[in-house]
This record gives sequence, structure tokens and C-alpha cells, in this order.
Amino acid sequence: MTTAIAAGNARETSFARLGAAARPAVERALQANLGAYDRMTALARFHRLAPETIRSETPAAARLVLREIERALRAERARCGHWTYDLNRHIALLVAHRAESARLARMRGF
Repeated sequence: MTTAIAAGNARETSFARLGAAARPAVERALQANLGAYDRMTALARFHRLAPETIRSETPAAARLVLREIERALRAERARCGHWTYDLNRHIALLVAHRAESARLARMRGF
């Protein structure tokens, strides 16, 4: 019983170290992709967003876009560990969320 507990703790520690080591690399990927973010191309993949909503310059439309991205992020996180999970798709969603959050903040004047 104690051997199984020790093995479980070692595995958790190993995953924590791996996560801590990967975090800077993921952050660099996010920053690099943020500079190349093409809003129309990225948001056109969301079938639930009308082109008029994507082109709109209102805070209400920006909030709607953010909600759709957040919905997609929740779905992607739920896939984590499954063979359909795609780290590149997850990074693209995070880039879109950061860019759209910054856009909404600019609209609000923050």
C-alpha cells in the first residue's frame, strides 16, 4: 500500500516538474503567435459566429466573441489527455482569447 502511494506521489511530482518546465515554452509560443494573430482568419473557424459579429466594432460583439472562444477553450481542456487533444489548437485559442481580451479592453478605454 505505501509503495503505491509513494509511486503516486513521485508521478505527481514528476508531472509538476514537467508542467513547470513546459510553461515558459508555451508562454513564448503564445507571445510569438500573438504578433501574427489574424483576427478574421482565426474567428472564421467559429461556425457559431456570424461574419457581421466578427466585423462589428461594438463591445457587445467583442464580448460575444470572447464567450465563444471561452466555450471552445473549455471544450479543448475537457479533451486534455484524450487522443483528440491538440496542443496547437489550444495555443491558438489562448492567443485568440488574449488578443480579443486586449481588443475589448481598448474598446472600453482601459
